[in-house]
Amino acid sequence: MRWVYERDSENNNRYALGQIFDERGRTLICFGINPSTACPDCLDNTINKIIKIARFNGYENWIMLNIYPQRATNPDDLHKIADEPIIKRNLEIISHNLDTFKESDILFAYGNLISKRKYLKGCLNQITELLKAKNKKVYIIKLTKEGKPVHPLYQKNDAVLQLI
Repeated sequence: MRWVYERDSENNNRYALGQIFDERGRTLICFGINPSTACPDCLDNTINKIIKIARFNGYENWIMLNIYPQRATNPDDLHKIADEPIIKRNLEIISHNLDTFKESDILFAYGNLISKRKYLKGCLNQITELLKAKNKKVYIIKLTKEGKPVHPLYQKNDAVLQLI
């Protein structure tokens, strides 16, 4: 097993966190809104839930990426104005992971937090265009009442992914 872990030198932004058990195996790449404090030595409840859902759905590997890479345990602490250099770096790392893990599917799991800041929808649009260009299948667990892909934390470990 090897870790995928990319962050900036100040640890203010986490771009990728994942575990690769089989380099040629299926990988579930999950998109949340923003990372919290999780790292290889200290996985949080959201990451642990992603691992369980990925395994249940037949994925050997998992990677957590985010619409916006700023670490913020409280989404209210996200930048008020988008930081374009970290968005650019986020897109580079997303593209790299999509190219590296060709046998990967995407899980959107960002919930209603996409509405927390106006710039998040623009970030999502850029990511969606990248996913389309790389012919990725996109899944959700289910939708919130507001029609957004539900956050995984309070979902069942045996949640079946739905293709969108």
